[in-house]
Amino acid sequence: MIRAALALVALLVGVLALQWKDWPPAPSAVGLDLPAGTGGESGAPGDPDPLARLTPPEPRDSYASVTERPLFRPERKPEEPQPEDAADETQPEVATSLDGMDVSAVIITPAVVAAWIRDPKAPDLKRLRLGDDLEGWSVKEIQSDRVVLERQGELDELLLRDFSKAQAPAAPTPPTARARPTPATQRQGPPQQGPNVPRTLPRRPN
Repeated sequence: MIRAALALVALLVGVLALQWKDWPPAPSAVGLDLPAGTGGESGAPGDPDPLARLTPPEPRDSYASVTERPLFRPERKPEEPQPEDAADETQPEVATSLDGMDVSAVIITPAVVAAWIRDPKAPDLKRLRLGDDLEGWSVKEIQSDRVVLERQGELDELLLRDFSKAQAPAAPTPPTARARPTPATQRQGPPQQGPNVPRTLPRRPN
């Protein structure tokens, strides 16, 4: 029994060895439409390259219309390119308004030149020096009563706030007291004579 099994294994090994010897098989010329006379031999001099006979693919630009105009929406058309100038105009402009701002204090010394700006939109004062930026404006000069700002050749000034001219808040008017109604006076009639009050009799002439 063991000998029969060993013989069967040896036979299978021999068959596998014969098949491995002839692997891989030679390429077949069927389906390549090679011209007659080549004999199906690849690599012979003068044989045309099969890859050269393939049709080259279409350029990538030809597929752009497919993405821009879908099959299910043929009315859709590609957007026209906008000029660069129009694209720049659509960009939102940065707010650079100085409305409501004024100078609260100015310090000019040989060592320090600074000004404090009050912005109604900010809770704290902002300290500025020469060359600092304020809402897109550059501090060009700091004078005793004003701050000169510059932006793209345009000049603007923030004046020092004069606190002496600030109007004091008006005092609230006291509420008017409501007049009390006067009580109605009782009408006094003639005194009534009681039983115990002596009556005065008229004097008779002599």
